Amino acid sequence: AVGDAQGYIPFFSTTRFGNPLLIIDPYRFNKRSDSRGPKISWVCVKKDRQCRATVMTFEKTIIRYNDQH
Repeated sequence: AVGDAQGYIPFFSTTRFGNPLLIIDPYRFNKRSDSRGPKISWVCVKKDRQCRATVMTFEKTIIRYNDQH
């Protein structure tokens, strides 16, 4: 799982509305609303356009990255 994330440098930020945002150039991911604790699930901001890319982080380290955009 961790090997899937090699070479990707995550950048954590917030949206203009103050919501958590994960950026892995050139893609952006929103935090799933049901994520709690140190293990966070993220979905591509283009999810409404059928994008299936997801990321899972543990304490700001990528542990899984499905990059099927």
